Amino acid sequence: MSSSTPFLNAVFQHRRWTFLGTGFRPFFWFGTLMSSVWMLLWLLLLSGHLSLNSHLPLPYWHAHEMLFGFVAAIIAGFLLTATQNWTGRITATGPSLLFLVLVWAAGRAVMLGGDALPVSLVITVDMAFIPCLLFFVARPVVAARHTRSIALVVILGVLASCNLLVHLGGAGYLPAATTPALHATVNVITLLMVIIGGRVIPFFTRNTLQIPIYQFIWLERLAIGSVTALLIIEAISGINALTGAIALAAGIFNLIRLLGWGGHKTLSQPLLWVLHLAYLWICVGLVVKGLDAYLGGDYHSIAIHLLTVGAMGTLILGMISRVALGHTGRRMVLPKRMVVAYGLITLGVIVRTGGPLLLPTHMVAVWLLSGGLWIGAFGVFLFHYTPILWRSRIDGRPG
Repeated sequence: MSSSTPFLNAVFQHRRWTFLGTGFRPFFWFGTLMSSVWMLLWLLLLSGHLSLNSHLPLPYWHAHEMLFGFVAAIIAGFLLTATQNWTGRITATGPSLLFLVLVWAAGRAVMLGGDALPVSLVITVDMAFIPCLLFFVARPVVAARHTRSIALVVILGVLASCNLLVHLGGAGYLPAATTPALHATVNVITLLMVIIGGRVIPFFTRNTLQIPIYQFIWLERLAIGSVTALLIIEAISGINALTGAIALAAGIFNLIRLLGWGGHKTLSQPLLWVLHLAYLWICVGLVVKGLDAYLGGDYHSIAIHLLTVGAMGTLILGMISRVALGHTGRRMVLPKRMVVAYGLITLGVIVRTGGPLLLPTHMVAVWLLSGGLWIGAFGVFLFHYTPILWRSRIDGRPG
């Protein structure tokens, strides 16, 4: 068995199998395709043109699929690729990468199956992906003793636990767990964005513009530590005045952190300003989350969508359009129409978070418009990046 593995990997490195050479290729492509199709399904469900019977109520099904389907796929593509660069060791390629993609796809299939499938089967199949991903990411991290990446491995473990709690709540075993588990998932992914964003955004900005970047160890610790504290304390005590104060502090600390990265000088560089904008959504989302603890109303939903549609959607779109260029040997020159995609996702954030305040009696129209803008943004990405993700590197190197 072991003697066949080098042969299979060699086969998958062949030009025909470039798509399965490195993790970012299949997971960026399938993830963005899934996000567009599933968003369309969600809009059809909202408007009554489709029905789906699931062990999760429909809003929870939508949240689960966007977090554990779409966002998890992009996290997989990024970590499988970045971990190789950080450790100098292979994560998953060829047959092992195909296995991971199929496990992810199986999860999406059973979540569409509704009550036609046993709940235990749905939970088991959907639960399999993140632990498998954790194995392929943790193996090179441990082997290379890359201690800086241990936190990312732990975060994957926490995400897997959140997914289990969402399912157990939906299946009736822990009925009170679903909502807190989904909120915890948003907090975990926010922490991941703060950690990774804090590494790559100032790095890309400094290298591209050759400008000084201001980073302070005490501020880094406060920015990351406050989001970590929010995650832990909210998971223990729920949303209250204390978590509101922590969220406010986290938003302010991360805004000060962001201001040191020279975002005002990136306006001529779409590949940069989109990342700064995404991080700004994190800051605004945390501040609104903090205010919700004191103001109530619909602010919690607005905060959640600032962190999901705003921060996650924008950061994902910005990162995948950058990573796909760099890891296929191309110059960091954004296809011109991708600026339209950045504009569409930004409008989608504004509509989805501003609509409930300005048009509270027209929420279906708000959902349909913001969902359509999301589909348009990722549709533009797929149009321009499908050839890039499916074809070999232009410099002839493997990957």
